[in-house]
Amino acid sequence: MKPGVLLFNLGGPERLSDVKPFLYRLFSDPEIVRVKWTPLRKTLAYAIATFRRKTSEGYYRQIGGGSPLRRLTEEQAGALAEELKRRGSDVQTFVGMCTWHPFLH
Repeated sequence: MKPGVLLFNLGGPERLSDVKPFLYRLFSDPEIVRVKWTPLRKTLAYAIATFRRKTSEGYYRQIGGGSPLRRLTEEQAGALAEELKRRGSDVQTFVGMCTWHPFLH
């Protein structure tokens, strides 16, 4: 079996149309919004995503229409694999995101 390294990050919307579902997933996370009762946390997440969508879309529009996190993390994973191979280790790298594609779970 080949060893592997997992690089993970929070994640972010890749397109403006991803902003609202990304915000919903982010604020549905019990580690982000510490409300134990899931129905209330999901309701709050929906409200936050709905009210913050336009403002957040504006910020993402200013940086090219989406988050660069996945692209940058994939570039880091590729560079890490190349460097490890150069040093004699054939290691496979993987990328996973907590709140957007590609999901860790």
